Amino acid sequence: MEVIYNQMMIDKLDVLVMSAGTGARMGATERKQWLSLCGRPLFVFTVEQLLSFGVTSCILVVHQDDYERVQKEVTTRRLEHVKVVIGGEDRQLSVWRGLQLAQREFVVVHDGARPFLTENDFLAVIKTALSTGAATLAHPVTDTLKRVDVSREVAEHVDRAGLWTIQTPQVFLRTWLYKAHVAAQTEDYHGTDDTVLIERMGESVSLVYGSKWNVKLTDPEDVAYMRLWEAVSCGLD
Repeated sequence: MEVIYNQMMIDKLDVLVMSAGTGARMGATERKQWLSLCGRPLFVFTVEQLLSFGVTSCILVVHQDDYERVQKEVTTRRLEHVKVVIGGEDRQLSVWRGLQLAQREFVVVHDGARPFLTENDFLAVIKTALSTGAATLAHPVTDTLKRVDVSREVAEHVDRAGLWTIQTPQVFLRTWLYKAHVAAQTEDYHGTDDTVLIERMGESVSLVYGSKWNVKLTDPEDVAYMRLWEAVSCGLD
């Protein structure tokens, strides 16, 4: 019965997988979505993971230079329930373009370079969003925080109490997310993520505890972690 209920929840979702960035901070010669993880491109690994959770509508948002190559991967690997769309100049515009293909009641926005999402966390954030309208995975800050000046001298101590780092997936009522993006475009506002756009509309976003291992691969140190995870989980040397 629980499996059926979970699938009914998932069938209310269009899942946007954001894989249109340049990956400049990675310092690699190729965009990070083409890094290999367990013998597959990173974005393929992430998409297949979501499909294994029961996702039946996946919208893969990619860089324009990668469109044909990505489409070939999707076709060759027979990734069902996946549509590919070209993103924009920044993440916000890329989400907007993916949103044009969404038709279901809720939209999930997930980073293609965040491959270590667990099914339990995925279901938890969906369940919360279906009751509140908007939710995101997040993790409480555990490090000591300092604000620094331009010379990297400590300017002040920042109390970490109540501070969380925001992750993805982020789940929203489609009508809320659409309205928030239209407002941001009208006002020429650029947010750091979609929760910011929703909050600007006066709506609350619920935080759902997510594993600290649900990291976004951003710099070379993250690749080292990915290789360690790969060796343990995929049995690769």
